[in-house]
Amino acid sequence: MKCVKCSVAVPDGRIKLGYKVCVNCSTVERVACAPLTHHKTGNTIQIVDQATAAALYKAGRRKGYGTCLK
Repeated sequence: MKCVKCSVAVPDGRIKLGYKVCVNCSTVERVACAPLTHHKTGNTIQIVDQATAAALYKAGRRKGYGTCLK
């Protein structure tokens, strides 16, 4: 199948998911992730939108973030 906007071939995986446009023509926002640290070795990630990920990244760059430092 070809993309309905630009006529580039759409991968089979996207077609099976119901998409009719290629990745370049898609209007769906990309997802991002935020690291969650529960313990020294118990780290996971949380899937979030781009705005939330940017806010968490900005907060994480602050001096003393996540510690008792001021």
